Amino acid sequence: MSTQNGQKPCPHCTADHATKDESKNNPPLTTAQKELLEYCHALEAPDLVKALKLLHDIAIYDSHVFIGQEEKDALFSVKGLWECIEGIRVES
Repeated sequence: MSTQNGQKPCPHCTADHATKDESKNNPPLTTAQKELLEYCHALEAPDLVKALKLLHDIAIYDSHVFIGQEEKDALFSVKGLWECIEGIRVES
């Protein structure tokens, strides 16, 4: 099929192709991912964020236990989790 000026459309620029590319980059959510999103929403994200921050702060500031690299990495992951949850709350 040609355009009005006689040019043929690029085979790589069709709507079908764009949809296929999007599905490659954004695969459907797994059941566990959906459950996590539902759980975060059900608890109201601010409460969950507050709880994660509290646990983080207790571990760092109120504990007399040595915190090694593994523990530091875990606390950093907790921080990343609450930041992601805050982002979900902002977008919805």
